[in-house]
Amino acid sequence: MKIDCHNHSLFSPDSSRTPEEGAEKAREDGIKYLAFTEHMDLGFPNDARPEGEFVFNYMITGEYFERVRRINAAFPDFEVCAGVEVGYTPEDVGEICDKLGALPFGYIVNSVHICHGLDCYWKKFWDGYSREKAYREYLDCVRESLDAPYRYDAVGHLGYIGRPSPFERKTLLYSDFPEELDDILRTVIAKGKILEANSSVGGCAAEGTLCLPDISIFARYYELGGRKVNFGSDSHRSERTGYNYPSVAAALKDLGFTHWTIVRGGKEYKEVID
Repeated sequence: MKIDCHNHSLFSPDSSRTPEEGAEKAREDGIKYLAFTEHMDLGFPNDARPEGEFVFNYMITGEYFERVRRINAAFPDFEVCAGVEVGYTPEDVGEICDKLGALPFGYIVNSVHICHGLDCYWKKFWDGYSREKAYREYLDCVRESLDAPYRYDAVGHLGYIGRPSPFERKTLLYSDFPEELDDILRTVIAKGKILEANSSVGGCAAEGTLCLPDISIFARYYELGGRKVNFGSDSHRSERTGYNYPSVAAALKDLGFTHWTIVRGGKEYKEVID
């Protein structure tokens, strides 16, 4: 099955496309399962944003679920899931738990966007940081996020820090921090979570990186016994839906992965990687 488990629409503040537009593009491309994962970044530090940055509001409403319901009713041969991407911030865990418990999300991605109070896409994030210090601190945040008390199904874009990295070598490789990454991967496996292959790699693309986490990290994940994987394009525009799916799927199959793990209504299902 061809899938895409990480997408955004106008119910996220950084996308303007409708869910209907995203679903139409996915169907045209032969995708059979599409998850919208709208942003829930409750702790995004808008008051510290650089001049010109937009405000990262929480925009999920009941209309979101209704529009996804209508898409599924119109196309019985195609499945759309109303999911969410939680941006983990420890001080907001209580509110995150409340919102997740109040809404019928079918799939939940847990991601880290904020470290030391800033999104790493902001230039000021990097002030005074070496590559090793910044990346190590990011991994500490990821490890902490794995112990979040709320339900989540997948770990989103491990290696996100490489997308906007100002350093000559951007991609987070397994060989950079093997002890820290082993701890993260073993925890993902022990908790039964899915490791997402996110094909939005930003500046890492120039290094030949196919997905986040890098294939070297997936190789170690497989070696440690990890088998739960899925694919997400992290698309915010319809032309990016399913981006680089064939290459990512082929690379994972070469490592030995045979099935995607997708989530329907909070329950996991296996689908052969197409």
